[in-house]
Amino acid sequence: MVRVMVFVLVLFWVLANNFSSLNAQNINEVLEKIQYFYENIKNLRADFLQETTFLDGSKEIRTGKVWIKKPGKFRWEYESPEKFLIVSDGVQIFIYYPEEKEVLIYPSGKIISSQLALGFMSGRGNIKKDLKLESFEILNKKEWKISFIPISKDTYIEKIILMVNLDTGEVKELYFINTVGEKIRIVFKNLRYNLDLGNNLFTFIPPKNSKLFKALPEN
Repeated sequence: MVRVMVFVLVLFWVLANNFSSLNAQNINEVLEKIQYFYENIKNLRADFLQETTFLDGSKEIRTGKVWIKKPGKFRWEYESPEKFLIVSDGVQIFIYYPEEKEVLIYPSGKIISSQLALGFMSGRGNIKKDLKLESFEILNKKEWKISFIPISKDTYIEKIILMVNLDTGEVKELYFINTVGEKIRIVFKNLRYNLDLGNNLFTFIPPKNSKLFKALPEN
């Protein structure tokens, strides 16, 4: 579960967008608008709902808040059904479970191993180079559904689907299917961009008496 959640965080840089005045007439124009946004956004803040559908048909729903700041900083506060925290300072990723008083520590360069994810989190990715357009559907005048697959074989991701609102220029809902067939749906609300986010928001100091675990080796 931790692996899936951490990758969701990485994908958020790829998929949570506020395209600049999106009036595209074809898919290439949409992709160009997406790329333009990746290169110019500084940070974002949102509420989210994350729904995971497992292979047996059962579902898990989690809610919380997220803040993301270039390069490579993010903070996900899961609020229900259980509270836990995921923080990246751009160097390490900390996952803190307060009830168990456990902290998992990942070097960010290891856990974010996908070229797709790392590129877009740093603003250096290219949607046409890192993703292959699989299909798109014009649902109505205001909404497009766009499906992608990674160009290079990815350890975790099989397919990415965006629901693009052409009126607001935001992707408020996304889906991705992982390599074991699970489907993760994320709905964002109250999206805000280019705020004054201090670096202290992305700093994590393990509480006293917490148990620390380095989840991956540094080399």
